[in-house]
Amino acid sequence: MMGLTSSLLRDHEVILRAVQNLEVRVYEWRRSGRIADPAPLQRFIEFAKLFADRCHHAKEERCLFPCMERLGVRREGGPIGVMLAEHQILRSIVARLEEASRDYLREGTGFEAILELCTEYIYQVRQHIDKENYVLFPMGEQLSGETDRVGVNRCYEEVEAGEVGHTIHEKLVRLAEEI
Repeated sequence: MMGLTSSLLRDHEVILRAVQNLEVRVYEWRRSGRIADPAPLQRFIEFAKLFADRCHHAKEERCLFPCMERLGVRREGGPIGVMLAEHQILRSIVARLEEASRDYLREGTGFEAILELCTEYIYQVRQHIDKENYVLFPMGEQLSGETDRVGVNRCYEEVEAGEVGHTIHEKLVRLAEEI
């Protein structure tokens, strides 16, 4: 039987692998004082925008959170509101990172900003995933019944197919390893 959050937990594993790989890159860049090969940074930005946000966050925002609200979990002043605010923080970091990356590639400026934004994203996403994995998701599993699980998992499939498609989803999972 598929759990209410099984798909999201699998996504979290992929996201954590991506940020672990990014963390290694940040260490290398900091040690060398430059980004010799910008490809891993570009891959991370693509991954964060498409996999973490357009696919994963969309599944939470369109499928899990509405279900949990129906089951009595509060949005305003509750855990869902906190998660939504954190999604916005992560989107903002990625947007600023994309801009800093363009500046670095075009003008050679913004190296420190890139390192800071990568480090901030790594920290924020790990904290966020911990809250979901150890607080919100167990709450959802406890409150939900079979009908909820079936409906939410169907919704996940629809969101994934509609946002990126299964082929691109699999490509993005592989991309996490290439950061």
